[in-house]
Amino acid sequence: MTTPKIAIYGTGQYALEAVRIIAEKGWEIVAAYNRAGAKVGRDLGELAELSAPMGIVIEDCETADYSASGANIAIHSVNDRLEYNWPAYERLIGAGINIICHGGESYFPWGSRPDLAEKLDPMLKSAGVSFTGVGIWDYSRIWSGLIAAGSASKLDGLVHRTLTNGDAAGLDIFRFIGGGLTQKEFEERTQGTMSGLYRTVPHQVLWALGLNVTAVEEELEPVLHDEPVYSSALDAYIEPGTCLGSRVTTRVTTREGITALSINELRSLRPGETEHTIWEVRGKPATEIRVERKDSLHSSSACMVNRIPDVLAAEPGIQVISKLGPPRPQRLGSSANA
Repeated sequence: MTTPKIAIYGTGQYALEAVRIIAEKGWEIVAAYNRAGAKVGRDLGELAELSAPMGIVIEDCETADYSASGANIAIHSVNDRLEYNWPAYERLIGAGINIICHGGESYFPWGSRPDLAEKLDPMLKSAGVSFTGVGIWDYSRIWSGLIAAGSASKLDGLVHRTLTNGDAAGLDIFRFIGGGLTQKEFEERTQGTMSGLYRTVPHQVLWALGLNVTAVEEELEPVLHDEPVYSSALDAYIEPGTCLGSRVTTRVTTREGITALSINELRSLRPGETEHTIWEVRGKPATEIRVERKDSLHSSSACMVNRIPDVLAAEPGIQVISKLGPPRPQRLGSSANA
């Protein structure tokens, strides 16, 4: 199997956690890129707070020579939207670099942005590289749904319920999901920012089960509570009538009559609540799989690192994780083909 030579594109918290995991494994990082600013020119190891510098200087993503890096795979973690990330994709693909992308739309481009998928897939195939969206959704949303469905002798439908700690990623993301906003502000600000991301999860699961999806409908609404709830992102209590975050409800129908209902809440947690995902099988036998997410940051980054061998071995083009098999841990200190 190809030995990974890894580039890091975007040096936010998920990328830096991935850097720490990669360093533990002894794999090789050959380049790092970021938008212009204070991080450019710094040593990647120092930015990731490793015990010693890595000798990898972070380059300006707009002026770097990607072909000179020798990278054969990049971990890209910048934005959820394919269109926003498009210039980065062009740079990496043009240099013959496979892409692992941490972003909501990237998990299932054929469902999130089929117009861009139709452009991206031939670009990748022409360059002989692959593209896969990876992160915590890999095991906690998509593969857990496929495994749950695999327990049924008769499948009528699936129900997916999730709770994500909206405070965990900081104030900017908390505002992005509507946390701390009035109901009027929520309606004005969140419809365009949140739409189209979580709907791709049940869509991909039913598609991966070989079903013909005929409709995907999504509804976004604020989550409210009748008592004050503490938000660590705001370092304050959110009063009743103010939004704790968002609820995204998706209904997917298929030609075969099998349906999926997905209810995703991203918000401040009430006392006693934990971050989790649930898949419920409606059919025979009735089955439920629950995943408790104890450390979302590390899990997201570990999934990206663990998928490196799969993406390097994949055929050129868009390769969604449901086609790559379930994720597997890569042993510490191992080579990528262990």
